[in-house]
Amino acid sequence: MNIEFKHKRRDTNLMHHRRENYLINSYVSSLRRRWCMNHSCSTCGATDLCKLLFESAIGNEISDDEKKELMQITRFYPRTSILPEAIKEKVISSHINEFNKIEKGGIENVDMLVEQNSGKTIYRCGFKDFLRFMVMDIWYSLDHSLSHFDRLEQLKSGITSIEVLDVVVEMNNHFQSLRNSKY
Repeated sequence: MNIEFKHKRRDTNLMHHRRENYLINSYVSSLRRRWCMNHSCSTCGATDLCKLLFESAIGNEISDDEKKELMQITRFYPRTSILPEAIKEKVISSHINEFNKIEKGGIENVDMLVEQNSGKTIYRCGFKDFLRFMVMDIWYSLDHSLSHFDRLEQLKSGITSIEVLDVVVEMNNHFQSLRNSKY
């Protein structure tokens, strides 16, 4: 017999969330290691974080030898946009699957749990900013011959998480307001 509660109990265990979603694990790991989360960083381009995300997304689907070969032949490894098409599709699909695990209130909950576990308030980069980083990683990987609208629809097509869709819409609205103010 299933019992439904009116208010869903929030899981207060950060480790549980980290095991369930590699995006959360990557976010927490990057905070703890003080990794850069900026694609356009002229020093590192968030390479350490991108490597962790790639490893988490691809898992055991390719061998260590294939990963080493990718490192040697792919400039700016492991940028998703530069990966061979078949591997890029696997990585993006995996990221979207992790996006879809984020439930309503999940962004706020992750930030709260990180602060509780660290004993510090995180001002620099919240989980929403991390999700923006992930959205941009996928955005750069989409077909550039498509119009902005078509790329946006392609990006949103596999995402079912309301939280992540809200982030995408917010990012698009910001972009559109900047674009409109220039013209």
